[in-house]
Amino acid sequence: MTRYILRRVLQSIPLLFIISFILFNFTNSLGDPLAIYAESRNRPSARDREIILKRLGLDRPILEQYLIWLVGNDWMPPVEIPTDNGVRYERGTRRGVLRGDLGISFVTRRPSWTRIEERLPWTLVLMIPSYLITVVLAIAIGIFSAVRQYSFWDNLITSVSFFFYSMPIFFVALLSIYIFAVQFKRWGLEPIKWGGTGDGTFASLLQHMVLPVFCLVAIQLAGYVRFIRSSMLEVLNQDYIRTARAKGLAEGEVVRRHAFKNAALPLVTLIGLDLPFLLAGAVVTERIFAWPGMGRLFIESFERADVPVMMTILMVLSVAVVVFQLLTDIVYTWLDPRIRYS
Repeated sequence: MTRYILRRVLQSIPLLFIISFILFNFTNSLGDPLAIYAESRNRPSARDREIILKRLGLDRPILEQYLIWLVGNDWMPPVEIPTDNGVRYERGTRRGVLRGDLGISFVTRRPSWTRIEERLPWTLVLMIPSYLITVVLAIAIGIFSAVRQYSFWDNLITSVSFFFYSMPIFFVALLSIYIFAVQFKRWGLEPIKWGGTGDGTFASLLQHMVLPVFCLVAIQLAGYVRFIRSSMLEVLNQDYIRTARAKGLAEGEVVRRHAFKNAALPLVTLIGLDLPFLLAGAVVTERIFAWPGMGRLFIESFERADVPVMMTILMVLSVAVVVFQLLTDIVYTWLDPRIRYS
């Protein structure tokens, strides 16, 4: 197992370099990163713009910009900065991502990682409860539907799942606001609060979490229920399940100990793929409910071509995907003793 983990880690290093180069090219082609300066009262002149480009290294070819982002610019020759008295030479001070310098936000002039630290806790506060509720309910409903195949309850669950699965998240979010906030007030009921995170108290935070968590669970639950139902039906038709029933084991024990444990392997794969994206937040949900999370931060950075912040978010996700896929493979060996990595 140790050799397998070491081999996977070594394989992931060149993969992350390739991913980072592709993402860097993509983010730098989105727009003018200096456009944010035009929104300020003191718009930079053409000369000031040239100085900013030189200091940030944005006047160089894309490959050199990538190397500056990766390993810093202290290895490069001094940059010529035009001044009133001629030309001044400045040595680069960027250390690069490999040495812990993730760059400075073009918008706030603050370190990119600082912006991530501000938003990531809010994303986890929203995404972790919604994902836990989704997985727990999906397992219970999916197993219930599978063991009662083609019954009234199975058909009802299937129909409701298809309905929510086909609904876009923005429609569910806006409909929830209209019903539980607007209409509740008209009907004389206590409207559910939404928008932001409340006044700072725990009770207010919980009240503002109800609608976004409901929307996330409603959308995710539908797909998970269908997935677990299909996996359980495939396992329940296996010979060893019929053998367990023939031995006189209780139906609950057959489903819990023999069927679900084997049906959980595809579920582990799905969870391993989805968990890293909890760090990214829910872009649409956070935008609609004004939740100050990572998804909203990414959209704001995308709109303003804030390349350092976008690259930091994307690389955090890339590393998380590699790590969680490795953990998923390790969990396989616990669920299925036949799987061995040697």
